Amino acid sequence: MTMTIELTVDEAAQVRLWHRVSEFLFREARLLDEWRLLEWYDEMLTDDIRYSVPATDVRGESADALGLIDDDAARLRQRIEQLLNGEVWCENPRSRTNRMISNVEILTDRGTHLDVAANVVVYRFGHGRSDAYVGKYRFELVVEGESFRARRRVVVLDHETLYEHGKLSIIL
Repeated sequence: MTMTIELTVDEAAQVRLWHRVSEFLFREARLLDEWRLLEWYDEMLTDDIRYSVPATDVRGESADALGLIDDDAARLRQRIEQLLNGEVWCENPRSRTNRMISNVEILTDRGTHLDVAANVVVYRFGHGRSDAYVGKYRFELVVEGESFRARRRVVVLDHETLYEHGKLSIIL
C-alpha cells in the first residue's frame, strides 16, 4: 500500500521559502568560492550590510567584545578591492576555497526580512596549506522580489583559536 502525504498550503509555502533561502545561500557560496566578490557585493548585499566575525574566545552576545571582523558596507567594499587588487599579501596568489552549507533554517519570518541560520565549513587551500573554518552563519535577509539581499551576515566560528590557521584573510 502506498501512502500519500499532502502538504497544506502553508506547509508548501514554507518549503518553497526554505528552498529559495537555500538557493540564495548556495549561490552566495559559489560566488565567494569563485572570487566573484564584486558581483557578490553588488547583487547579494544591502547598502547597509554589516559583516562580522566575533572573536573565537567569546561565547554569547556581548556588545563590547572585540571581534575578528566587524565591517560596514564601506569597509567591506574596501576589503574586497584590496583582495581583488592583490594588496593582501597572504592572498597573492589567491586561496582556493570550497564552502559546505548545511542545516539551513529560517528562524523567524518578520515579513520584511528573515532571520536565517546555517552551518558552514569553509575549506581554504593555498601556499602549501589547507585549513578548515567550521562555524555557523547567521543572516538577516531582506526580501527582494523572489530573492533576498543580506543586511546582516555573522560568522560564528567554533574554533577556540585560529592559531593554526594564521591570518583570516578570506571572506568567510
